[in-house]
Amino acid sequence: MKIKPPRQAQELSYFSHRESIGKALSSPGIRSNKNTHINCGSSAHKANNVRANVDQMRRQGRWNNTTINGAYLTNLPRELVRSMAGFPTYGRFFYFARAALNPPTSLCEKLIPAIGERQDRLVAKELNPGDPIQPTVAENAFVQVIMMFGKTFIQDSVLMMDFHPCYPVWPHSIFSDPAYLPFKRDILQIEAQEHDPAYTLLQ
Repeated sequence: MKIKPPRQAQELSYFSHRESIGKALSSPGIRSNKNTHINCGSSAHKANNVRANVDQMRRQGRWNNTTINGAYLTNLPRELVRSMAGFPTYGRFFYFARAALNPPTSLCEKLIPAIGERQDRLVAKELNPGDPIQPTVAENAFVQVIMMFGKTFIQDSVLMMDFHPCYPVWPHSIFSDPAYLPFKRDILQIEAQEHDPAYTLLQ
């Protein structure tokens, strides 16, 4: 029995590379004039977010300083911004004490009632695979962002009332709701305490 030797790996040609990425993009209807470079920017941003060494990223992508700084990385110098704001240059040092306490669900539903109904519909669709109208990833992510915005707004409103007492939004019924008053009291107690970032988990 004659055994064929394994085929030697060959470098993917530029045209094959461009064609394969073009097919992947055209399937969901994405149009781009930078097929072979479309992942360069996102991969560089992702590596930069986890604090990868810029020299290592440049070697991996075979880029010079002008290319990686002008085309793929953000123009925002993160370490400089952190140091000028009075924080250490390393990441994951930021936290908000009030983020440790979530507002009551009734307040979030009262603030943005339509988004709560939309989330219930999304959950119902996910539990029923036979539904012809399936939720999309973008729709679910949008709902989650709006819900997070509502929660953050309620948390921040406790302190914003003192800084901006004349805002026309404060007479809204949500801020006189029986569930808001104890929540406000608890937030003020949390903010009055001293917090050490070394012992505070990021939310």
